[in-house]
Amino acid sequence: MKIKHFIYASIIALVPFFAVDASAESTSAEPTLWGIYGAHSKHDCPVNNRETAKEVIAVSTMDLQPLMKKYGVTAILDQYHSGLEHTFLWAVETKEPHKLEEFSIELGIARWNDLKFVPLRTFKEGVVPDVRALHGLEGWKPGDPK
Repeated sequence: MKIKHFIYASIIALVPFFAVDASAESTSAEPTLWGIYGAHSKHDCPVNNRETAKEVIAVSTMDLQPLMKKYGVTAILDQYHSGLEHTFLWAVETKEPHKLEEFSIELGIARWNDLKFVPLRTFKEGVVPDVRALHGLEGWKPGDPK
């Protein structure tokens, strides 16, 4: 039971660090990094479904700038897809993360994917400094005693 309480305490302690980037709700705010995670069934996969394949091709040829501007997306940093896992991750910067849902609907990817919108942070510039600060390990290096 002690490990269970430790896990809960750890999650609660880290939530403020990981929730910080989720606060950008204004067009005057600095863009924050978000992931649009999608998952679909084998039936809806563009590899197996001709209509979905047409939608994917249409998205690939679109000028996304007007749609991005409309919904506060300042950049699409990368688009990763796993055909056999039927998943994808688009890393985007946005000033208005609450509008990512509407962006995905108008873009068309919400028609055939279950979507999640998750604040992202880089490992070295985001997670590591916060974990160091949380545990008072600012000067600690691997191999140092405690």
